[in-house]
This record gives sequence, C-alpha cells and structure tokens, in this order.
Amino acid sequence: MISNLVLAFRESLEAVLIVGIILTTLTRQNKQGLKPYVIVGALTGIIISILAGAVLFLSAQGLEEETMELFEGGMMLVASGLIAYFVIWMAQQNQNISASITSSVSKTSTGLGLAGLAFLGVFREGLELVIFTMANLSAQATDIALGTVSGIVLAVITGILIFKSTVKLNLGWIFKGLGLVLIYIGAELLEEGLIKLIPSASAIEDLVFFGYIIGALVIFFKTYRIRLVRKAG
Repeated sequence: MISNLVLAFRESLEAVLIVGIILTTLTRQNKQGLKPYVIVGALTGIIISILAGAVLFLSAQGLEEETMELFEGGMMLVASGLIAYFVIWMAQQNQNISASITSSVSKTSTGLGLAGLAFLGVFREGLELVIFTMANLSAQATDIALGTVSGIVLAVITGILIFKSTVKLNLGWIFKGLGLVLIYIGAELLEEGLIKLIPSASAIEDLVFFGYIIGALVIFFKTYRIRLVRKAG
C-alpha cells in the first residue's frame, strides 16, 4: 500500500502542479476567461486515464495465470525504468517546472491550446499511474485502492497548500524526498519483475536490488551536487 501511496502522490502532485501553474499564470495575465478550457482539458485527461486503466485491468484479468505473471513482470520492469527517470528528473527540479509551464502558457493564445496543454499533462501522469498499478496486480485490490486514493488526496491537499495557503512548501525538498523513497521502490520492482520473467534470476536478486539503489543514488546526488555548484558559481 505504501508504494501505491507514494507513486500516486508523485504522479498526482505533478498533475496538480501543471494545472495549478496554468491557472495561476492565466490569472496573472488577466485571462480568466480561458480557465474553463483548462478545467475541461484536465477533467478529460482524468476520465480517459481512468478508462485506459479500466480497459487494461479488465484485459489483464482475462489472462491465464502464467501469462499474468509475465505481464505483471513486464509492467514491473517498465515501472522501475520510469522511476529511474523520475529520480533524475526530480533531482533537477526546483523552479524549472514552473518556468517551463509558464512559458508554454504564454505561447498559447487559444482556449483549445490550453485545454490540450492541461489534457496532455494530466493524461501523461494518469497513464504512468496506470502502469504502476498494473505492476501490482497480484496485490490485494483494497490495498491498491486505499494507497492510490490516499496518495491522490494527499497530492490535492499539497497543491492547495502551494497555491492557496500562506504556508510555503519547498518543492525542491519534496521532490528530493520522494526521489529517495522511489529509489527503494524502483529497486524492488526491478528485482521482482526480473524474477517473474526469469525465475533463475533469483540467484542474483540481491545484486540487482542493491545495484539499482547504488546506481540511482549516485546519479541522484551527482545531479544535485552539480546544481549546487552551478548556484555557487
């Protein structure tokens, strides 16, 4: 359940940040009339993500046990790869995400363009969350649901604190903390996925697990150190 919570929180937080930054930018640019397009785009992204998840889940349920093992193992490897990417991405983030989205909003003058921007941001995060869920098909459905819903709710609350509250949260530290937790989850997914696909790989499971963690930590702290050196310079 904890892994589902952390992953759902990470995915949902980025989606909330994308939509929140777009809406905030429109307010600053006195373009409030375009906000409904952003809301529609975000809601469409959520709905299509849910439908995609439902289709994949129902399709997976129809698989035979052996095929299910292979499918889940494949999803675990994909999920561990995504987490490795997230770790690098989060180590680089501070104000970059805000500047990038603000620039995109400034370049987009139509409601449909903003709806598309919100849709793509939300749908991408939703699809990634679906992949993580598919990597845990053998877990209890209640644990998956509880962890996922808790992570989404926590992300929404964090978003409210960031955009509506006087409480100032350091996104850089939030992303770095998430990165460290995700490294452990990614190592577990890689280890379990590899064993599901290649049972004989159990002989090197510790090597795979700790190799992933050490490699990810080196990249994580190296990227962070480079950013500190650049700031100092």
